[in-house]
Amino acid sequence: MTNRETVQNAEPRDVLAIFADLASIPHGSGNTAKVRDYCRDFAERHGCTAVGDDAGNLVIRVPASAGYEGHAPVMLQGHLDMVCEKTADKTIDFLNDPLTLVLDGDELHADRTTLGGDDGIAVAMILAIIADKSLAHPPLEAVFTTDEETGMCGAAALDCSVLKSRMLINLDSEEESTVWVACAGGMRADVTLPLTFEAEARPACRVTLGGLAGGHSGSEIDKGRQNATRLLATALKPLPVRLCSLEGGLADNAIPREASAVVCGDTEAISAALAAFADEIRADACAEDKNLTVTVAPTAPARPMTEDAAARVLGFVTGAPNGVQAMSRDIEGLVQTSLNLGIARTGDSAQTVSFSLRSSVGEEKEALYRELCACAQAFGGTVSRYGDYPAWEYSEHSPLRELYARTYERVVGRPCAVKAIHAGLECGIFYEKMNAPDSISVGPDMRDIHTPQETLFLPSVRRVYAVVKEVLCAL
Repeated sequence: MTNRETVQNAEPRDVLAIFADLASIPHGSGNTAKVRDYCRDFAERHGCTAVGDDAGNLVIRVPASAGYEGHAPVMLQGHLDMVCEKTADKTIDFLNDPLTLVLDGDELHADRTTLGGDDGIAVAMILAIIADKSLAHPPLEAVFTTDEETGMCGAAALDCSVLKSRMLINLDSEEESTVWVACAGGMRADVTLPLTFEAEARPACRVTLGGLAGGHSGSEIDKGRQNATRLLATALKPLPVRLCSLEGGLADNAIPREASAVVCGDTEAISAALAAFADEIRADACAEDKNLTVTVAPTAPARPMTEDAAARVLGFVTGAPNGVQAMSRDIEGLVQTSLNLGIARTGDSAQTVSFSLRSSVGEEKEALYRELCACAQAFGGTVSRYGDYPAWEYSEHSPLRELYARTYERVVGRPCAVKAIHAGLECGIFYEKMNAPDSISVGPDMRDIHTPQETLFLPSVRRVYAVVKEVLCAL
């Protein structure tokens, strides 16, 4: 069954047909050329101009409906890339293979992979609006950015001087009943620890720690979910083993669900010690992490790191700051500053560890970066940073926010909340580069984004799509 056939009877049909097409085109971060071409061709077929740039972004200009020609233009924005995660038993080449959509009642997910609802559903809704000739709306600027998930590189590179809008509706949120009006700034930091190995290979086993929930390092960082890489390093550190490699995580902004290490040592003793460790962790774990598993299996002989190198790797991974560092003093329940150890990889001469740092306070973000640098240096490592993006500051006066809230309550029949979010949104970049446009971020309900359990709730898609269209009619 094709992805289109899977959703052919689900509503809203126009949106989901486009989403099915997007799911059939590989579009992980760094691999968005084909999905951008799809969007460009779609726009041009519907009488719009579409211009790309060297960073992979796409700007589509949509003429106003009859009678709306003199209205102020509005920017609709989403990103083209997705986080590519899968379960261990799923075989897929994310560079070339389509996702397989699975519809379960009103819930849409993918077969043992991330769904790409973040942010494919935004792209699908915007394209459906472009195609709807019955919809009354002002001039629109549809802006699709690339590589949002790896540092918002597309938005940072976009020439915003070509944009005329002073109102921005970002569709990259996952909580229908909330209008997001501020977000944290952040960056990516890569730590490199030099490695030395012994000359001779030894009998070895592979230790795999899995079964954790993981999640988005912005929206789930305060949920008490374990980081698989740190947890595995913690388990191995006191054991009489020789470390050959340590790997975990697939994205800096996703909490690792699984990690593995190749070690040399007494397999039976390692298995017993790790089984006891797993029992201890499960006893205190949050509900989502109760399925923690640890397996030990023979593998090919491997060269162990020198004792000094192994001690520095395990010492850094267990000793580096991670998780929530500060909560907001102004907004109850809002994480103010955090970092996430997202990716660990062992190479021929170095161990790399990638972090996502976030804060709504610029000084705290810089202080956290300096703390990470000091920790890395203490273990003989170096740090590089990139993908910096600014915070999106709250504006007390926002006609767009007020219009969306009124429209949501009228269409849906209940009020929506107005909140700030710890996760990074491209609104921060546009807020800075476009001289503070009136901005909101909205979107339908999704669960477990950045994990293979990612789920999109279709009744929520219908409601958000209806509200956005009503807002455009009123602008």
